[in-house]
Amino acid sequence: MQTNNGASIVNGAARRPNRRGMPFADGLKEPMSKEIYQTLIRQYPRARLSTADQPLPEADFEAQKHKHFSRRALGGAIGIIHNARGQIVLAKRSGMHAGWSLPGGTVEEGEDFSAAFRREITEEIGVSLDLVDLIEVERKKFISPQGETFDFLLTVFTARMREEELPGPTDDAIAEGLEIALFYPAAIPSEMILGDRQKLTHHLKALGALDPSS
Repeated sequence: MQTNNGASIVNGAARRPNRRGMPFADGLKEPMSKEIYQTLIRQYPRARLSTADQPLPEADFEAQKHKHFSRRALGGAIGIIHNARGQIVLAKRSGMHAGWSLPGGTVEEGEDFSAAFRREITEEIGVSLDLVDLIEVERKKFISPQGETFDFLLTVFTARMREEELPGPTDDAIAEGLEIALFYPAAIPSEMILGDRQKLTHHLKALGALDPSS
């Protein structure tokens, strides 16, 4: 990870799930995971800090856990991306966590969160980004039906796509069964996965792009 002045920071990832149901701050047993969180909030002092408990069906929990720990992932990087007309880019996923979502994906071991976000957008959508900024750091706890848990660090960025329209589907989008679409704020789907709609509406209301009472 790099700070604003370009200094390198060594990243690490939790090697095992936390089964104890602790609050996130106590459950971050790996020192480098704590360091990543603290570095992000120092680097982006205006970012909103949030926490979320996320129950999952057993199959999704096991798939998410395997993906996270087998890849030694640092967390996730998703984003609210708009074009010049104010439309928002969303991705409809199939398989694990099926449904409309904010685009983005996994932050790999040794990868900067902002760089991971840009990479995921290139792979999933095929657009170029300007004005990338981190607006939220969420401390998420995934919970299985049996009560097993593990902690996950999710970052939410905002960005503007340089292109006015979406290109054709990328190879990665086709392989993953993704549908990519643009939505005006008033027409965003009523159902989105993993709390993404709440993140999006919170941001749009703060910008005045959505009725605060909606």
